[in-house]
Parts: sequence; C-alpha cells; structure tokens
Amino acid sequence: MAEGQWADSEQAAIKAVEDFMSALNAGDNQALYNTMHVPHVRISGNGVAIHNTREDLEGDYLKGFAARAGDSWHHTVLDSVEVLHSSEDKVHLYIQWTRHDKDNRPLLTHQALWIMTRVDGRWGAQARSSFAP
Repeated sequence: MAEGQWADSEQAAIKAVEDFMSALNAGDNQALYNTMHVPHVRISGNGVAIHNTREDLEGDYLKGFAARAGDSWHHTVLDSVEVLHSSEDKVHLYIQWTRHDKDNRPLLTHQALWIMTRVDGRWGAQARSSFAP
C-alpha cells in the first residue's frame, strides 16, 4: 500500500478527534457523543469500560469523565496526533492530550491510542486505550 493512500481517511479521523475535544471543552454533550461510535471501548489504567449502546454511553460516559478529570479540570488540549495505521474505514491514532485548570495550568498529560472508524459515513472513536485512570 502506498504511503498516503488513505490521506482522506486520516484527515477525517483526526478531525473527529479534534471535534471530540472541542465538544468536550464546550460542554456540548450531543456533539461529543456524535464523535463516538458504539459499541465504544475504553481501556484504561484501571480496567475496561464497554458502552454497548448510545443510551449507555450518554448515561455513563460524562459521569466517569468528571470523576477522572477532577474538580480542577477546565479544558483539555490536544497536544499532538500521529497516524499509526490507516485504511479506508479505520485509522489508528496515537494522541497526546493535556488537561488544564481555569488558569491554563497543566494538570496532567497522557498519551493514548484511539481507533477511529467510519460507520454509516461518519467518523468517530470506536475504541481508546491509555494508562490514564
């Protein structure tokens, strides 16, 4: 496979991650959930969470995020994105993100593998793995 053969897929997958971060920071829950596919798998430093339906995701995801992010969290910055593998309908991204407080002081930085897929023409996160709590 020639390098860059799936450049459109890669760009769309990266845009979906950027849209995720924007929606998270804006508190736009519906836009956030639109950047995720179900079943959605999150493999963390503390275990595995599987959200089988959109309703399951909407009922649980943000509660878990709030507990992980803590009271000082104000916003998250996507520091970097690297494409590891890509195909027409799936892209593996290695990302780094940093959570910040309201004074823009960094709270913590983590790296993660995000598996982005195109389902029904829409790109979204299908699975994520990191050592974050």
